[in-house]
Amino acid sequence: MSESSSVIQLECQCNNYPWGKQGKESLAAKYAAATPGGKFKFKLELDESKEYAEMWIGTYSTTPSPILSNGKDLQEHLNANKEKLIGKPILDKFGADLPYLPKILSIAKALPLQIHPDKDLATKLHKQDPEKFGDANHKPEIAVALGKFETFVGWKPLSEIQSLFTSISVLSSKFLTSPSDTVDKDTLKFIVHKILSPFQMTK
Repeated sequence: MSESSSVIQLECQCNNYPWGKQGKESLAAKYAAATPGGKFKFKLELDESKEYAEMWIGTYSTTPSPILSNGKDLQEHLNANKEKLIGKPILDKFGADLPYLPKILSIAKALPLQIHPDKDLATKLHKQDPEKFGDANHKPEIAVALGKFETFVGWKPLSEIQSLFTSISVLSSKFLTSPSDTVDKDTLKFIVHKILSPFQMTK
């Protein structure tokens, strides 16, 4: 494919987070290693002793995907061809920076909980500390399972959550005024906030 094509093949990287699958068991690593002719920066040689967690596809500064045919930086190419490759509606809203980051994940262990800021806060944090917050976008996520997959979505019914606080004394003593208190939506919201703000909790 030529550089002027609307479809451009990329040479993508695969990172080594410890929750990834090992060696050739990682679909992310197999896809990254299968890129034909990867010769510029990131040609992956599979190491069976390493974990491979995510293949990133895009312009993120720490893990960019160069153009396969010539090794050129994808963001530079987008900047030079933004009207053709991005289009005015997206340019008007996001500029030439891609507002999304496709990834292929290979998960062997439970992932840590992540909380993403909204767009306004992401922009503010990135401006204040670009090294710590490397993206000005808010990174909403969509997951498409390519294989067997387990995830946590939503909550148990409130009646079942209530029974946990009745049967586990440390929960009721930590978060409820009385063990007989009813756990409603507002109570659950308060409890989750306290759990996710550990330094505000008192013994």
